[in-house]
Amino acid sequence: MINYIKISNYKSIKNEITIEFNNSQPMTVLFGRIQSGKSVIFESIYMLKEAFLYGMRAVNRLEESLDANFELGMEIEGQNFIYQTTLNLDKNEISYESLKLVTSSATHIYFIRNQYEINLGEKLEKLFTPIDFERFQTYLYDLRFDKREFLLTHLRIKDFSDSKGALILTKIVEVIENIHIFDRNENINFYQDMDDAHYLSVLKTVSSIYPNILMLQYKKVSLDELRFNLNRHRYDHLLDAFRNHVTKFNSSNFFVECYNQFYKLKGRNLNELTVQSIDVHFKDGSIVSFEKLSKGLRKLLLLSMILLKHQKNDLILIDDLTTDLDHETAKALLVNVTHNLKLYNRKLLFSTHDMLLFDQEMFDLKNMIYVHHKDMVHLNNLNKLGIRKDKKILNLYLDGFFNKL
Repeated sequence: MINYIKISNYKSIKNEITIEFNNSQPMTVLFGRIQSGKSVIFESIYMLKEAFLYGMRAVNRLEESLDANFELGMEIEGQNFIYQTTLNLDKNEISYESLKLVTSSATHIYFIRNQYEINLGEKLEKLFTPIDFERFQTYLYDLRFDKREFLLTHLRIKDFSDSKGALILTKIVEVIENIHIFDRNENINFYQDMDDAHYLSVLKTVSSIYPNILMLQYKKVSLDELRFNLNRHRYDHLLDAFRNHVTKFNSSNFFVECYNQFYKLKGRNLNELTVQSIDVHFKDGSIVSFEKLSKGLRKLLLLSMILLKHQKNDLILIDDLTTDLDHETAKALLVNVTHNLKLYNRKLLFSTHDMLLFDQEMFDLKNMIYVHHKDMVHLNNLNKLGIRKDKKILNLYLDGFFNKL
């Protein structure tokens, strides 16, 4: 699980900022004025994950930008690791990359990559059998001169099955893979499929907030109907995105939100692709297709699908979570998903402009972060600002307390 993320030199994030995740609290919330830098934080983490998994060719260049620095602190099997990287976004190259193990008495280097130089630590060598370590060094030599690919990404150790200790490297990669970023204002967004238990959790949560909802039901849609619903241009865009998605994620069952419509897709190619739409059944007997629901109810269903997954140890990032939701619905949703987040040791980082949420005793001051922009992005954890627990955050905001920071 990720304990913290540090970022510097990405767009308006100049000086280093740190976002910490509290083990006792599953939710961390960012708030601040428009253009304060909240969305840039989510964008930077999204960019890092895309680059990490698919190489620097997968991200856009930022001309004349400074070298962006990232540091991830994570805990795996009771051990604390620090992964650092520096990205030259002007040239789309990796300038620096390192992995270290931190104990109570020392810091052990697994590897440090600085430009074309790669130094391996004794701790890393001990993960391998002697024969596998020789093969591993040969493999690294091939990667040494490719500054667009991350070393750690390629060390999933599937070729070194005799070296059981080296599986820890795969688990570190999986921690980064399990960062999920949503609501990036794309026309097409993919979501994981729901199993039966997940479906029941979603239905229970949604119907507790909207008691007139009875069930969700799938209805088969032909490709001709899909083309008619979307129009040809959007239909072609969806099929291209479908091919890319099944290739990147090796998945064959998922939901897709496409130009405000919502479908369940199954298959790995067009010949076997099946498409289903989702209808919402109400207790009064009415049936409404997903795309004809109000924006608020669509958002509630999507967030429930995302936040109620039965998946352990992931980190979910949602920019502007409460957009299209009224205050009471947002509060009820967060109350409902808190148990699931704690049960599966999942963390949620989100931003919002609904500051009434802060005075509902759902958050501790150390889990609320005020973001503001004065020449660069600054973060202020509320527990470090001397705010009394009986003070209302909304009243402080309206009184201009945060303008003085």
